[in-house]
Amino acid sequence: MKRCKPLCALLLAIVLTALTLLPVSASEEENLSTLLMGEDLNAYARQTLPSLAGEGGEWLALYLALQEEAYDLSEYAAALAAYFSSEPRLNPVERQRCALAWLAAGGSREIAAEMAKDSIGSQGIMSWIFGLHLLHNGVEMEGYTTASVAETLVSLQLADGGFALSGQYADVDVAAMVLQALAPVKEDYADTIEKGIACLASKQQPDGGFKSYGVSNPESVAQVVIALTALGVDPRTDPRFSGDMTEAWKQFRLEDGSYSHIAGGKRNENACTQVLLALAALSRFDAGKGSLYLLDTPSEELPEISFPAESSKEESIPEESSKEESSSQPPAPAEEEGMSFPRKAVLTVAILLAVVSLGYLLIPKRK
Repeated sequence: MKRCKPLCALLLAIVLTALTLLPVSASEEENLSTLLMGEDLNAYARQTLPSLAGEGGEWLALYLALQEEAYDLSEYAAALAAYFSSEPRLNPVERQRCALAWLAAGGSREIAAEMAKDSIGSQGIMSWIFGLHLLHNGVEMEGYTTASVAETLVSLQLADGGFALSGQYADVDVAAMVLQALAPVKEDYADTIEKGIACLASKQQPDGGFKSYGVSNPESVAQVVIALTALGVDPRTDPRFSGDMTEAWKQFRLEDGSYSHIAGGKRNENACTQVLLALAALSRFDAGKGSLYLLDTPSEELPEISFPAESSKEESIPEESSKEESSSQPPAPAEEEGMSFPRKAVLTVAILLAVVSLGYLLIPKRK
């Protein structure tokens, strides 16, 4: 019996250690996904997501395409085709995002190329960024290669090591997004990448977060997390940054698990979506997978698209903001925060083992 006490003590230590290492980020991602799309993601993909085609749904389509489970995005693809065909005045970056969403839904590279025709470089730095994402995914754009577009982006690096829509000083979001686009060819631009990371580190706030246009917000943190994970850098432990930057999200996290754009604000769909993508990027990083924007979806027989005559030529298009506009998606009903059943079961068993072991150690035994 004397041998049981050391064994119980060891078991208790193992259980307590395991409890501290439970993957909090995974449950946070699951909760946020449920808040945005509900528990039945297949139903969401078929019934709700199509109504968001071209209106912010591209980011959730991208998220669903990156999951291990294959979700049916064919209805979304059909809606995206209809939206694209009916909108002759889409600007170049909007068309590039539609093309990325089309690829995420399993659409062909040829149609993606038609969607984004003549878009690269037509709307400033953002059109170079999204154009490079398309090229990395095998979309052929006449007159451009991954090398030529990457070289152009590198040439836009500012003296402080970052990137911006305009001006001489880096904007965190834009700098992070350029690094995301350069990630698949990071070995060719090591110096640019290092300067970019150093710039982001210099922009980090004392609380671990980041500002864009002078305002602390979770979207900027999300963009940095997506960039670093794409580059193979752990944003939670890298010594160039002050601690785990994902802790900075807490000040924007609301009681139901959703996020506000500013501390103390109301639920913001754009903030929720970008944090969700960043959590997905962390999951991919932990699983040893690649960049969030490297899609691995098979091309399928999806709807044909009739292209508007004026869809590829825009005049006097202003440079767009690095911030995404808030999604037009209506707020989803808040779900009760919690863990999945398997995780609850594991946690319950672990707690029971801990209680039994602790009881054996503390309750005096009769002689």
